[in-house]
Amino acid sequence: MGRTFISQKKQTKEDMHDALVKNAIDFLDSSLDDLDKRPKNSVVDFYTSIELFLKARLMTEHWTLILSRPELANLDSFQVGDFHSIFLDDAVTRIKNILKQPIGANAIDAFKALGEHRNQIVHFAHTKYQDIQATKASVVAEQWSAWHYLHELLVSDWSPIFDNYLEEFERIHQRMMGQQEFIKARYTAILPQIEIKKKSGFEVENCAHCHMESAIITQKNEWSNDYECMVCGVKDVLIKKTNATIPCQSCGKEFQFFDKELKRCPNCGEEIDHEYVYEMCKERYSQGDEWCEEGGEWIAYCHKCYDDRPSVFYIDSLWSCISCFDRGWRAITCPHCNEFVTGDMDTIKYFACVRCEDKARAEFEESGF
Repeated sequence: MGRTFISQKKQTKEDMHDALVKNAIDFLDSSLDDLDKRPKNSVVDFYTSIELFLKARLMTEHWTLILSRPELANLDSFQVGDFHSIFLDDAVTRIKNILKQPIGANAIDAFKALGEHRNQIVHFAHTKYQDIQATKASVVAEQWSAWHYLHELLVSDWSPIFDNYLEEFERIHQRMMGQQEFIKARYTAILPQIEIKKKSGFEVENCAHCHMESAIITQKNEWSNDYECMVCGVKDVLIKKTNATIPCQSCGKEFQFFDKELKRCPNCGEEIDHEYVYEMCKERYSQGDEWCEEGGEWIAYCHKCYDDRPSVFYIDSLWSCISCFDRGWRAITCPHCNEFVTGDMDTIKYFACVRCEDKARAEFEESGF
């Protein structure tokens, strides 16, 4: 590895894993500490914690998985911290390909969004982050989104691995949710500006990031509305909801189910079972569009969330994923693996789809091109 400037005592792999998780928690705390006066620092620390947690997950499988070049692994060097580790993209890829636990596309997008902000701050300057209050609102919204997915991974998907830290995760969760008062105060302060927008003819929706009624619609599309939030400054899209319904498995009353925030039946309050929703969609919404042959089930694999089973149904004239609630993509049969999938048509036609891209990439690399 060459010359080193830090001397560390030799640790067991278990000690290093524990230190890694505790370090990630420290960065989360530091991130929240810096929100008021140094929101840019907060972004850097939060993103660092994400990378550390992903590395901790990989370490439980094998310590070499967090090395940038596993083929050069040396246990003695590793135990004193003398190694180069991977970054987010490689961590996500190894968790998917080696652990066979793919992280959803929405989670990856949330993590990468923070990563892009972090890189801009660390390597140059972030021209957007000038007004400290607007900056804080934007950072809080970005972190809420990333924390939603990270928290789910830590306390649900990976809970057997991180059981010993659940109390700390809950403490961090409460701190994160405590930022809601700041968002509410900022919303109140700019409410007169929002009202002026409404009177000028602009439509205003709830922002998907800060959850305030401050998302000014800037462009309407068939499947979504583009918006810019006046509270947190985020530019994003709101996926149009559908009027399609299914009956509640408990009370039997119909309800509009295509809503990622909906957890219980709006009629009786019974918790919604995702498996039941899936089966009802197979029964009601598996006929496909005009390009699909009549008969049979036309349910596509989603290229956005990488669900292990087909989760995209043709609902209200749009291909709609009931796993990640994305809409508007086309669905076709991949010419390479014959799976029915969503995605970019040119990529599928000339390269691969979500189901066969790993194999296609490996074959491409083996060919030497």
